Amino acid sequence: MDIDVVQIPHETVKDAWRHVEQSIADALTRSGGYALASHIKQDCIDEKSQLWLLWDKDEERESNKLYGVIVTEIIQRPLIKVLHIKIMTGRHREKWQHQIRKIEDFATQNGCHSMELIARPGWKKILKPFDYRETHVVLVKQIKQE
Repeated sequence: MDIDVVQIPHETVKDAWRHVEQSIADALTRSGGYALASHIKQDCIDEKSQLWLLWDKDEERESNKLYGVIVTEIIQRPLIKVLHIKIMTGRHREKWQHQIRKIEDFATQNGCHSMELIARPGWKKILKPFDYRETHVVLVKQIKQE
């Protein structure tokens, strides 16, 4: 098993989308529904976001090749550039979590000063060995619109 993280060029996002649409939709639902999968797809096509597949190229069965999906976004702030991980989800995470280093390399190549993500609490423990630390806590309250 050789799971690799593969960046999908914006020109081929439509071709890859059938592999990731449901995973992205599920992740967005768990994140409070701030966007639809179609919004993420368009951002990737428009080069506002980057689509990454966690892919086992040696797996024979097409349905078993995909282990996960990551969506990133480069954000230029007034003083620094940040690579923000918008979505990171998949199965058998322990087999691919080390691939975060390749995402970090992409950030470095694009002049980013740091990486950030808003994630469920379990990611704090998972990413600690990769030198990620908690700097803030996100608190959310749904406001009913009438």
